[in-house]
Amino acid sequence: MKKILSALLCVFLFTGCIHISEEIFLEKNGSGRYVMTMDLEKMMEMVEMARAFAPDSALKKAGDLDATVMDSLQNAMGDLSSVPGITEFRKQRKDKNSFEISFRFRDVAALNAAMRKRNQRDPGTQDLYAFSKGHFAYIDSSNFGLNDALRSLDGLAQDSLQAGMEMIRSMMGDMSYTTIYHMPGRVKEFTNKEATLDADGKTVRLRINMLDRSGTSSLMNGITYKK
Repeated sequence: MKKILSALLCVFLFTGCIHISEEIFLEKNGSGRYVMTMDLEKMMEMVEMARAFAPDSALKKAGDLDATVMDSLQNAMGDLSSVPGITEFRKQRKDKNSFEISFRFRDVAALNAAMRKRNQRDPGTQDLYAFSKGHFAYIDSSNFGLNDALRSLDGLAQDSLQAGMEMIRSMMGDMSYTTIYHMPGRVKEFTNKEATLDADGKTVRLRINMLDRSGTSSLMNGITYKK
């Protein structure tokens, strides 16, 4: 996770926003498919704006910035193909503004192992997901560790630095994280009040702003569905 956070914080210094979408297609036996997409369109708009005002000597550097950041973020995601129970792992740039990683997981244990490796977490840390027949849940309260990272930044921001941190947050704008869970049966209920249910009755969506400092937004969600 440290590598991902470092890359993201570098992006923050150049951009207003970044949007992350995580999608899980769950099957009845607990296996499924995972897809995560990172959309950096707003960042690329900022790069283009910087290029427009840059002197001729800096144009080449500005032109290389978008590819450099995209490559850095892709490398930060690592290679999950060696995780037991993970197959069909792919990491690809979808277009100039976004890239995607996807894989199939044999069971939720394999999914949790893949997430630990992606997030640079120790093997003994808490699982992110829990599954039993008729129930699927995201159970990690740290929002992939970003909450702790932001609290650490707050701890460093004293006196005059606090004003600087607030200015950085105002420039960052919105960092949205969207989870989309496709259940194998019709959803009976879900625990996160900010989540919504699609018209198909099987898809639960939740979008939060990861930079919200009110402490009220959370990705935690327990979904009960028809077996």
